[in-house]
Amino acid sequence: MGAKENRTTGPWFEAFAPPTLSNIGPGYDCFGIAVDGPGDRVRARKSATPGAQLRSIEGDGGKLPREPERNTATVAVSRLIERYAPGAGLELELHKGLPLGSGLGSSGASACAALVAANAALGLDLGAHQLVELAREGERVACGAAHPDNVTPGIVGGIVMIPNLEPLRFVSLPVPKDLWFALYTPGCEVSTKAAREALPARVRLTDTVRHASRLGLLVHALHVGDLQLLGEAIVDEIVEPVRATLIPGYPDAKAAAVEAGAIACSISGAGPTTFAIAGSEERAIVLLEILEEAFTHAGVPGKGRVSQVSEGARLVSRRLH
Repeated sequence: MGAKENRTTGPWFEAFAPPTLSNIGPGYDCFGIAVDGPGDRVRARKSATPGAQLRSIEGDGGKLPREPERNTATVAVSRLIERYAPGAGLELELHKGLPLGSGLGSSGASACAALVAANAALGLDLGAHQLVELAREGERVACGAAHPDNVTPGIVGGIVMIPNLEPLRFVSLPVPKDLWFALYTPGCEVSTKAAREALPARVRLTDTVRHASRLGLLVHALHVGDLQLLGEAIVDEIVEPVRATLIPGYPDAKAAAVEAGAIACSISGAGPTTFAIAGSEERAIVLLEILEEAFTHAGVPGKGRVSQVSEGARLVSRRLH
């Protein structure tokens, strides 16, 4: 770098955000899990130009918006600058490791990684609560609602429940040591907008009571580390049935996984990613093969992996020149 460039730009800071699962059984819009696997990476550095500027995006196939006011990463960082560093400027580079429209929190991961990188580049010391609130603003532009069930585990990691939105409150829950996931993303996309439009306008009181009871059982199962109870809790009779119709092959894939001994099997987020829970890595590998066979037979072969609960967004390198 020349002397002039040193005065107008700073070193690069790179952050990574993991994939996340949401809408876990009865935990619609209030429950999320960070899992290990390929995620999004964002590099950030100070710039002489005020505001957040997106220099490049890789890995999205040209599908994501480049305009700062429409991209989740730059929207979240713009809000950070407005609230905590007025007049500052940042350049961002985004590498998408998560497929779009997959149900793995792709839009949220971009915002989470961008915020962690920006926090470091500006020398701020923002806490998890502040970063989650900022990441929600990215989700607002992507989905039309500032829902926190992906960005909260995306920032703090682990298994998280969000009991209140205004003001935001989240609680980290225990992670059973033998909890494994078979994650399979079929070769189709389900937009969050379409998935939300499919939801029922009214829900019967009896269904609501069962839903609430299962959510309580879900939290209890995590605290006592009982995977069988966890499987009993991860049942969704309200959201999953309507969203299942948007995913070719899903009913057969779920039936096959359950028959093969899956502790639970359901849709992550808006879909189409399907998760099956197992009590060992070996069983998760078997379930992954079953999901792959079912979705391939349905004509939507995709990609999958075996995974466990992971930590949240974090710096992976700093002061890159």
